Amino acid sequence: MGVCLILFVAPNCGSSGLPENKCYLNGSDVPGFFTRRTLRVRVLTTILANAAGFPVGREGPTVVIGSNVAYLISQALAGPYVQEWVDLTGPGAQNALMFDTERFASATRIACGVGGACGMAMIFNAPFGGLLYMFEEITSVSWPLELTFRVFIATLCCAFVSYGLLNLYGSDIKEFVIYAFFHQKRDWEWTDMPAFIAVAALLGVLTSYHTRGMLAFAAARQRMAAKIKKWKSTAKILETVFYCSLCALLSALVSLLADCVEEGTSGLQYVAFNCPEGTYNPIASLLVNTSHSSVKLLFSGNNVGEIHWGSSLLAFATYFSLNVGLTGLPVPGGAFTATMLLGGLFGRAVGALGKELGLLRTASGVYGVVGSAAMLCGFKQMTLAVVLIVVECVNDLALAPVVMLSVAVSMLVNWSINERGHDEEQIERKNLPFLEGEAPEKLDDVQALSLCDPLCPEAVLPPEASVEKIRKALAATQERGAVVDYPIVDDSGSCVGIVTRSKLEAALQVASGEDGLNARRPSRAFEPNPFQAKDDKPIYKVDSLIGMSKKEAVPLDRIMDPTPFMIVEDMPAPRLYALFAKAGERCACVTSRDGRFRGLISRLGLISAARHGLEGASSV
Repeated sequence: MGVCLILFVAPNCGSSGLPENKCYLNGSDVPGFFTRRTLRVRVLTTILANAAGFPVGREGPTVVIGSNVAYLISQALAGPYVQEWVDLTGPGAQNALMFDTERFASATRIACGVGGACGMAMIFNAPFGGLLYMFEEITSVSWPLELTFRVFIATLCCAFVSYGLLNLYGSDIKEFVIYAFFHQKRDWEWTDMPAFIAVAALLGVLTSYHTRGMLAFAAARQRMAAKIKKWKSTAKILETVFYCSLCALLSALVSLLADCVEEGTSGLQYVAFNCPEGTYNPIASLLVNTSHSSVKLLFSGNNVGEIHWGSSLLAFATYFSLNVGLTGLPVPGGAFTATMLLGGLFGRAVGALGKELGLLRTASGVYGVVGSAAMLCGFKQMTLAVVLIVVECVNDLALAPVVMLSVAVSMLVNWSINERGHDEEQIERKNLPFLEGEAPEKLDDVQALSLCDPLCPEAVLPPEASVEKIRKALAATQERGAVVDYPIVDDSGSCVGIVTRSKLEAALQVASGEDGLNARRPSRAFEPNPFQAKDDKPIYKVDSLIGMSKKEAVPLDRIMDPTPFMIVEDMPAPRLYALFAKAGERCACVTSRDGRFRGLISRLGLISAARHGLEGASSV
């Protein structure tokens, strides 16, 4: 059911959604991603994927769901404040409803950052962790100053709402989050420091190849899908159902290899599986269980000796294989908790083995915490957020130093093998529009003029243009989906402003009289997706003009941005790069030394040049 919803209703929901969410927060448009349809499908399919037993977590989809909800709320509330009626035809004639896409995008991006932080805070009962997670996800170069306090208040309210709703329904937060509510034996010894470093280094290597394995499986499935285009949907449905069965079968078979163990004194909940009453199956407790429940067992400091190192190691190998093999299937799930579980399994196995051999003195649960942080930071390539979330999960600040140490070691090892984290690699491979914070070395010797987008002569408009000229400009650039800004150039050759495609379309509709006399149609802001909204009628019909004739000009100087950023044609690329990466600009005008218009640099064009170079650049 879930895979059918994804394939035929909302294809954007076939993964965690974090790469696309990150691109939108970075300042790029991701059309069709935050809609009511995708929200409904993502919520339902995330529940189904976790209920089916796939080796996935719910953190990634929950962050995107939070951003999606915030986007829709912002769309409804901010829409009326970012639109304006502009008189294009003189007193008493028809007006055009102009939508300020830049102000709208700024408002929705701030809202999406707040919503994503609330999602992460709710999952782990970690308000500060949610704030830091979104800070590292968005990156400091795209983080508005006012966003910090807003996220702080939002995560605070989210925590109170979660507690209130659970209390209303007679439940408790303990049932849903990884959090230690009672004091546990987690004291660590200095003599265990070399073992902590060794575990972190090993997991730095393992998480690097875990990421590579996931990307390799995704690429292989894409190549296979390209070969069977006719049966692609059917093949994906059958493969997903088969893999779901494989996960259940393999987890059950591996669990049967374990010996039953008598219940200990820790009071923790284990899974009996095939064991008689009063005993439990240690492998089933780690595999045939939710990832949150398994991580709780691994983090505990009160269940020393209740999980044998062999059981942890066998569960690690099984879950590692299943998690890597899942990539590329239309399953909405993240790997946040999955990597926490993998690291916890490996760390717990090392700690239990060392304690059994008499080499280590620290409780094996501490090694589970250290391993979990090391695996997670290598996968996400995050530091502060990982440390804070893990420490908040175990409710023990005394573990902060060893968690920070494991994160530092794992990151150094991971960076020596993988240049980017999993989400960043997906952005690169999917060719999503994401602008890094610093200019790449390949742009060091490039000047501004070389970065200008290809622009046909019809796209350059005068301050007052005829309906026919506007129609030709839109038609000439219709095939170039990336062309969204048009320069307004006066008779002297100077660029006096920039107008967006949406405003040109609105002006042409009014000039063509398609809306009826003084009729006011709903703003695109209230469409399910304002970036892909289409008009009911062709916008190029110019037969029935109202208020002007075909020979009269449309005053584009009334709807243009009269203060675009001007860049001299020989400016070095690294200097102008910061304008887009840190100031969030969408477009800049390139001029000669004497002020004549030479071209436009768009955000998408700069991303393409930064990623592929000037020779291999292509539209993103």
